[in-house]
Amino acid sequence: MARENLAVTEMGRAGVNLNAALTPAHADGHAFGFSARRQVRLINAGASPRTVTVVMPGQVDGQELPDRPYVLAAGADLLVPPFPPIYRQSNDSVWMNYDNPADVQVAVYELPA
Repeated sequence: MARENLAVTEMGRAGVNLNAALTPAHADGHAFGFSARRQVRLINAGASPRTVTVVMPGQVDGQELPDRPYVLAAGADLLVPPFPPIYRQSNDSVWMNYDNPADVQVAVYELPA
């Protein structure tokens, strides 16, 4: 299998149904197109903690950049603000991996301009 692309839900001025856009976590991770107006919602509906890791591409002075983990406690609902350009992969996307996809849901929302 391969990394799965996430749909992006555009937020209009009238608002958006946050739950309608949720997608189950994918065992091989997710990707979504980079934009400085996109934020991610992560939900852990399970009884055990889960970690969602945003993959940091590239190097600085020959050193790999560390990935960014988000530890979700049981029942957590986390809204992550837009990522800066340093998170952009060479294919212009942002990559997320899951330590265990069970009980994790994710959504990407694009803020209005």
